Amino acid sequence: MSVRIHLTGHLGTYTESKVDIEIPQARDILDLLMRLFVIFPALRDRILDEHDKTRPYVNIFLNEEKIRDLQSEKTKVRDGDEVYILPSVAGG
Repeated sequence: MSVRIHLTGHLGTYTESKVDIEIPQARDILDLLMRLFVIFPALRDRILDEHDKTRPYVNIFLNEEKIRDLQSEKTKVRDGDEVYILPSVAGG
């Protein structure tokens, strides 16, 4: 089994237009993201800063729970989980 990542259409620019991606055998959110970045390296700088922390304008949800601390115990992932990565939208 695997964890499914859902991206906004905007991030699909960096994933060959793929917005639903399955990643097998990840143990936590950070591991999941690092595996995603191996496949799509251009995504890394849009989601994480140079210290592997979530950028302030990026929201990550594990199933229905918003998470901020990628190192926390709460970020363990299980087969069948769904992760949503949603950058904030601004405009005026």
